[in-house]
Amino acid sequence: CSILNKIESKSSVGNQFGCHYNNCFKQTDANKLNVHLVAHTHDDVGWLKTVDQYYYGSNSSIQSAGVQYILDSVVVALDQNPDRRFIYVETAFFWKWWTQQDNHTKQTVVKLVNNGQLEIISGGWSMNDEATTHYSAIIDQMTWGFKRLRDMFGEPCGVPKIGWHIDPFGHSRENALLFAKFNFDGLFFSRIDYEDRDKRSADKTLEMIWQTSDDLSREQSDLFTGDMWLGYGNVTAFCWDLNGCRNVFNLNEPIIDDPECEDYNVDDMVNKFVDYMLSYSKYYATNHMMFPMGEDFMYQSANPWFKNMDKLIKYVNERQNKIKVFYSTPTCYLKSLQETNHTFVTKEDDFFPYASDPHSYWTGYFTSRPALKRYERSANNFLQICKQLDVLSAGNGSNANKITALREWMGVMQHHDAVAGTEKQHVADNYVLKLYKSVEKCQQVVSESLAKLLIKQQSAPKLPQQFCQTLNVSACPLTESDNSLAITVYNPTGHSINHTIRLPVTNKMFQVLDFSGKTVQSAVVPIQEAVRRIPERVSKANDELVFEAKIPSLGFSTYLLKQNSVTSKSKTANVRKITTSFTLKAKSFDVMFDKSGKLSSIKLKNGQFVDFKQQFKYYKSKSGNNTKPELRASGAYIFRPEGSSLAYSDYDFEAKLIQSDSIAEVHQKINAYISQVIRVYPNREFIEFDYVCGPIPVNDNIGKEIVAFFQTNLTTNGVFYTDSNGRQMMKRVLNQRPTWNLTITEPESGNYYPVNSRIAIKDVKQNVQMTVLNDRSQGGSSLKDGSVELMIHRRNLFDDKFGVNEPLNEPGTDGQGLVIRGQLKLVVSDIETAAEQHRDLAQRLYMEPLMVFSKYAFSEEQYFKNYKTSYSALNQELPKNIHLLTLEDWTSDNGTVVLLRLEHFYQTNESKSMSKPVDINLNNLFVPFFISEAVEQTLGANQDISEMKNRLKFKTINKNEFIGTELKPINKFDNKNNDLIINLKPMEIKTFLIKLKNKFS
Repeated sequence: CSILNKIESKSSVGNQFGCHYNNCFKQTDANKLNVHLVAHTHDDVGWLKTVDQYYYGSNSSIQSAGVQYILDSVVVALDQNPDRRFIYVETAFFWKWWTQQDNHTKQTVVKLVNNGQLEIISGGWSMNDEATTHYSAIIDQMTWGFKRLRDMFGEPCGVPKIGWHIDPFGHSRENALLFAKFNFDGLFFSRIDYEDRDKRSADKTLEMIWQTSDDLSREQSDLFTGDMWLGYGNVTAFCWDLNGCRNVFNLNEPIIDDPECEDYNVDDMVNKFVDYMLSYSKYYATNHMMFPMGEDFMYQSANPWFKNMDKLIKYVNERQNKIKVFYSTPTCYLKSLQETNHTFVTKEDDFFPYASDPHSYWTGYFTSRPALKRYERSANNFLQICKQLDVLSAGNGSNANKITALREWMGVMQHHDAVAGTEKQHVADNYVLKLYKSVEKCQQVVSESLAKLLIKQQSAPKLPQQFCQTLNVSACPLTESDNSLAITVYNPTGHSINHTIRLPVTNKMFQVLDFSGKTVQSAVVPIQEAVRRIPERVSKANDELVFEAKIPSLGFSTYLLKQNSVTSKSKTANVRKITTSFTLKAKSFDVMFDKSGKLSSIKLKNGQFVDFKQQFKYYKSKSGNNTKPELRASGAYIFRPEGSSLAYSDYDFEAKLIQSDSIAEVHQKINAYISQVIRVYPNREFIEFDYVCGPIPVNDNIGKEIVAFFQTNLTTNGVFYTDSNGRQMMKRVLNQRPTWNLTITEPESGNYYPVNSRIAIKDVKQNVQMTVLNDRSQGGSSLKDGSVELMIHRRNLFDDKFGVNEPLNEPGTDGQGLVIRGQLKLVVSDIETAAEQHRDLAQRLYMEPLMVFSKYAFSEEQYFKNYKTSYSALNQELPKNIHLLTLEDWTSDNGTVVLLRLEHFYQTNESKSMSKPVDINLNNLFVPFFISEAVEQTLGANQDISEMKNRLKFKTINKNEFIGTELKPINKFDNKNNDLIINLKPMEIKTFLIKLKNKFS
């Protein structure tokens, strides 16, 4: 039997399992209100304390929380009584705890999981944020969590069935679609807009079927979704945690059932509980109700909880006939709902933005900690490259530990208090440190893999590959030296690309040779002054060497750099003061500047003009003591400005034009703390904005939120579009929500949405679209017709009192305030062409090429003789609408297996040519190896694709047919029959476990 057909369960209790739906329904009563008590803890992988502090329970002066004690205590309590149930979510913590247990404890845990007492739900490495995360990183962190659960518990009990996203601050459509593709039957959360919650409570529609895609079939993409009116914890209910509870009924008051005791309270407790459950049930449509028992880091001592819940269940069920209460799980609760045959409402949009009251829109965190957000994005980029090169160089599992460090810390970074930017400063610092250390380990894999792939002559020595980790601030000791360098540029995408290389240098004499030995046109361009002043920058370079690199698909090109060469071909760009208006030409449009050096208009290739202005503005952050909604302050979570945005004056504005044969850029100084370079490339479809912002001044005791603002004369009627986690595009309408009548209390923050990769506006009559793409998650909107704004930086002086307990006031290295550097890219074209441009460009921005460097002390002729200078691992490029999402070693106990994902990254009807289905032949896809065997999996690579047919089905009031065509999954195939052809339709991701056979072995 092939290892790809089945991964055997690691369980030791036989073939009968009581997990999931197999041990749920013995206690329900069709004639009563069934109360499902769900015992749980919510354990943030970093927030007020670091991940390690939370796990071990240290730094208790901030918070008394130790996850190891929670798991120790819960396992003992569950083992004492087979009726008890508990759910656990964060695999990062659970795996750490598991690796420290003895065999007896592990066997106990396996027993508890297999009999359904302990259920691991959701299963991701962390409970990811849904606004600031990229779909690639979400898939990765969920998949890694699933793998660890399979390692511990096998099938079926190590395969989660339910999504549990109780704490993220708003919920995205794409995240829900991914959950459906993970083969989840449902999703539960607790944070939706207060007006949405109130309407749904009144209508009894807190539970619904989320139609998460316009492109895939309802069978694939529909997801039961339930909001918990109470929230995820015992804020207003019964609680027995020794660290204290926040409820109004009792202060950790135990159930005292000795009738001889003067404090006997059973009848009182039963009456209160029944009354509350009956009151709570009025918000829900069936006779089943899920009631969460637990909150943040509760159950460090599980005995008080379970002892009192045992009594509560016993006495409530004995002493009245209105409700029946029992231990349950979200999985059992969901199955009970399905059994009622209730008809549920549907929803198609998403749950952004989230407001908890009229003046608390949780839209500030879309931008909070912009440097951390960028580091997370670049680390994800590097992780994909590391995994790819490990496979291409036939690592065969030897690099697992080095790669896993980055896998796991990237998984942590997806947490809703990590990349979201809502953690304390010392925790953010720790995230950066851990990420840096794990990137260093993966650098070893990349260096060794490339050194191996570069060898042409076996007798040639391997060249150590080195990294420049400060190119983001235009600094690199290697390129600033006098050494001759081989610059290898690796392209992780399935398409060949042209990429502009920028290297900081200290002289102006260079010759650049391409992979065939030909001289490449290059120019020396001054580095913008604001970059040179960034406090963290350590460099003597005042200039950059700029040239164009051509890189094949899933491969590399090497360029040789000769410094101080007598045959220097590089040209020094001209710098001139701007006194008259001028035009710079992009590939398909012209960009006009006025005589001050500001953008004024864009001329499209059809002769059409678009008035266009770009500037920076700022919002004054609202101060407040947070004692009531109208006194809410702007903080890490909340964006609450003091009125509309304000434009900066032109008093300090300066601009100069830098030009050579291949370079055209305008350097602009906006004021003392904002500068940018606007670049227009003759062979590119976009305008590039390279900005530096900070430190934001607060000596006036006013926090500020900085936005990049773009204004056109397009007529957009309040409609704009933002991406959902980098994939689907969501339609937004100013001052509107699709499912309820919005009360406008905060006109700016109430119209802000997460922009993970792009935001767009369209003028349908003029057939023009403008799209702005970013290099990290940000908040954005279109508050004025024809405009787009993206918040790029923020600094607040007040906490917003949602838990972090400190203002978002990042000090930077020198303590004066954080300075950031970022890039935006802007595309203007007709609407259909725009789709093709922004889809392709967004893929390239999140999968940027990687540069590595090696010194060589021999002639260029010897280098070309001994080393490959151009390489592609694909026999031919992938189709233009297909992306290689994952290529990763997935070695199991039974041999070397590789995880492969391919995706169609266009939506239906987006493009006449690119939205068509595509056939891909895997039979001869890769150059170095054959795919000898493949099995299609669910998106999380933990189940055979055939399991998708077993998803729970629900009745809905909306029976609209799906747009996409129903799929016929491929379960298993091999190349003996030459049938390795797959079909990908718009927005489809297909996941395979494959076995490789080296062609040259």
